[in-house]
Amino acid sequence: MTRFLRLFTRLIIAALVLLLLVAWCCFKRLDAKSYKQCKFYKEEKLAIRNLALADSLAGNDTVQIGWSRVNLQPPFTTPIAIDAKRGGKHFDGVHDSIYVRAFVFKQGNKKIAYVSADLLIIPPTVTKLFDSILVKDGFDTRNIFFTATHTHTSIGAWYNSYVGEIFAGKYDARVPQHIAGCISKAILQAEANCQPAKIGYGEFDTQKLVFNRLVGGKGKVDSLLRVVKIEQSRGAKAAIITFAAHCTVFHAHLMELSGDWAGRMMTDLNKSGKVDFTCFSAGAVGSHGPYETSKNQEQEAAYMADNVGKIIQANIDSITTRYITKMRMVHLPLYLRAPNMRVSDHIVVRPWLFKKLFGDEKVYINTLQLGNIIFAGTPCDFSGELVEPVNDVAKSKGLHLMITSFNGGYMGYVTDSKWYSMNAYETRTMGWFGPGNGDYMSEVLEKLIEKVGTTN
Repeated sequence: MTRFLRLFTRLIIAALVLLLLVAWCCFKRLDAKSYKQCKFYKEEKLAIRNLALADSLAGNDTVQIGWSRVNLQPPFTTPIAIDAKRGGKHFDGVHDSIYVRAFVFKQGNKKIAYVSADLLIIPPTVTKLFDSILVKDGFDTRNIFFTATHTHTSIGAWYNSYVGEIFAGKYDARVPQHIAGCISKAILQAEANCQPAKIGYGEFDTQKLVFNRLVGGKGKVDSLLRVVKIEQSRGAKAAIITFAAHCTVFHAHLMELSGDWAGRMMTDLNKSGKVDFTCFSAGAVGSHGPYETSKNQEQEAAYMADNVGKIIQANIDSITTRYITKMRMVHLPLYLRAPNMRVSDHIVVRPWLFKKLFGDEKVYINTLQLGNIIFAGTPCDFSGELVEPVNDVAKSKGLHLMITSFNGGYMGYVTDSKWYSMNAYETRTMGWFGPGNGDYMSEVLEKLIEKVGTTN
């Protein structure tokens, strides 16, 4: 009996030692150091300072603009992204069609593409393909501005990592190739449709269409609808729209593909006679949800689509357009703190394990200036609470700012730094590079716009 107790005690001690060793290998204390004291901050400031603006913003020729859309449904089924509550099941039909929408802006030998897809995000596995897939046609990641609508009911299977499969379902190598093929086709069709075009900007107030889903009335809400209106010389009209309300009306209970409320809104606008082609991109959607008036998903989708559409139809004629001779896209690497994914207030997953689970992708910020309009693309769910100070910098330069999310990389949620200690989905589960990440990202955007944005 005594020998048995000794053996049992040794086994318990060995198990505890092993458990402590595993815990030490997998977890560590939160790095709470201010980002301004970190190496990555110095690297980012240097990258902005050394940013080469080799090409002139203004040229001699009027910018030509073309657009196109391509159906995104693959000839095979996939899981639905977001997959977390759908159990890996494949879509079993089409609620409403999903698309890639593309614009091409041309001026002399220079051209830039703007792409928005009815996807959860633009997957990094897709972005990488554009370092080669359209190079012969003059396009790569440095002159394609990627965005997504962020519908939670589109095709998945596009990211080969443990967590990627939780969000998008089991990886299928055919899917990134399919998405890239659709994007390529849309870009080339848009270029073929280019002609001289006028462009203008409008922003419109909304009521009861978006709310702060993170902290409610304690936080700010970015409630503006932002619209770029484009008029080709032959009369065709298009609109690029951004808004901060998540496309999350349809979720776990729908097993059919859908562009969510934004997809319905675009279809209705295209039939309205006000515009011929509508493109929606997720704006600063972090912390922001669609205003809920009904638990019935069809009624809620109709409410969001109809009311956003009514505002645009009522106001789009008031947007003044003009021919422009200024366009430029800038691509800036984004340096980050080592991953700090928390499992408690002060304990985080070690970076090696985070990268093993999530993947290890490079991210960037980019800007696209068209006349006095500047788009800023972010690799995240960028919070609408952070828009105002960045917008103030743009205004000081005489520019209209449109911030978009999901630019081809992904680094989780970027929320206001004052909410970092909250134990919530956006701030803890998806807040991977804090603390202070909201302040850092805002500062990078402000410095970048200050550097590249100009009306001269």
